Amino acid sequence: MTETIRVEKPALRRAAYLGAALLVAVLVVALTWAEDLRFAHSAGNMEAVARTLGEGAELRDQSIGSLSFEFVRQENDLVYFYRGKGWGGDGYGYVWSPARRPGDVLHVEGPWYKFRDDAHQ
Repeated sequence: MTETIRVEKPALRRAAYLGAALLVAVLVVALTWAEDLRFAHSAGNMEAVARTLGEGAELRDQSIGSLSFEFVRQENDLVYFYRGKGWGGDGYGYVWSPARRPGDVLHVEGPWYKFRDDAHQ
């Protein structure tokens, strides 16, 4: 006689939720890693653009290296490279600041920092 193993639907549902959560986590890590690689590839070109901007100058819809930006703007010796809205709905991008560390940013490397907020739209 063969015994049939019966799996309850709630167990299948939990397994599906766990699988979906794992997939989302893997995708977030992969996208973050890809963004970091694109930044590393683009940083030299971004710095060249930053050095040419004058105070208050702004460029719209720019592709620099492997990254696209809604705008690039110089404000008070800082150059903002605004990428757009992220998954959380916050604006994000990079700041080039060779003279000082700007407030409320995450250091990336050298004069480069990441920002995440709605202040630079």
